[in-house]
Amino acid sequence: MAEHTGGCLCGNIRYTTSGNATFPHFCSCKMCQQWSGAPVVAWVDFPRESVIWDGPGGEPALFRSSNFAQRGFCPKCGGTLCALDDDSDMSCMTIATLDDPDSIVPTSQSFPDAAPKWLHTLAEPTET
Repeated sequence: MAEHTGGCLCGNIRYTTSGNATFPHFCSCKMCQQWSGAPVVAWVDFPRESVIWDGPGGEPALFRSSNFAQRGFCPKCGGTLCALDDDSDMSCMTIATLDDPDSIVPTSQSFPDAAPKWLHTLAEPTET
């Protein structure tokens, strides 16, 4: 089990996890797009009990984004951090907030049909 650390843009919210990373994926659902302001978000799941919020700001603020999930963010800088489904024991963390985001590589894409037509996340790079 590798240890992973990460945090928000301003460093107010920090986390450490030593749990097994599972389901690394891109998501391009409309909710992720509106929440992040990006056409796709890269996610990875860790056991909720393994995520330690150890920055000066403590735990992230939570926004109820649906009737089954909350989204975590830094109340100071607004940085997006996680999604927590009510009936899950996993914390879905944004890969880009990891101190070493290259350590986990997405292997699938959720809701590919909702992505903007110009986005090619898992395809070969196109020449311009």
